[in-house]
Amino acid sequence: MYDYLINDYVNKLELKQIKEFAFKQGIELNSNELNIIYDTIKNHWRTFVHGNPRPILEDIKTKVRPLTYNKIETLYVEAKNRYLKN
Repeated sequence: MYDYLINDYVNKLELKQIKEFAFKQGIELNSNELNIIYDTIKNHWRTFVHGNPRPILEDIKTKVRPLTYNKIETLYVEAKNRYLKN
């Protein structure tokens, strides 16, 4: 059931939404970072929810600014911890 809801949300996700969320988290993404994050979410959300995203995160780390990466990793850990509690 959760997979269906997440998949539906991800399919409707737009760049604008990612940019706005990042801004609310204190991150100003450049266009390259925005596209990297968008593509990663669209193509790898199942790995982030169910698997080991470490290789994906390591790849992102080489493509975005350090501050951006640190915030991505922090947000992922926080979200995963909330998800596991439910």
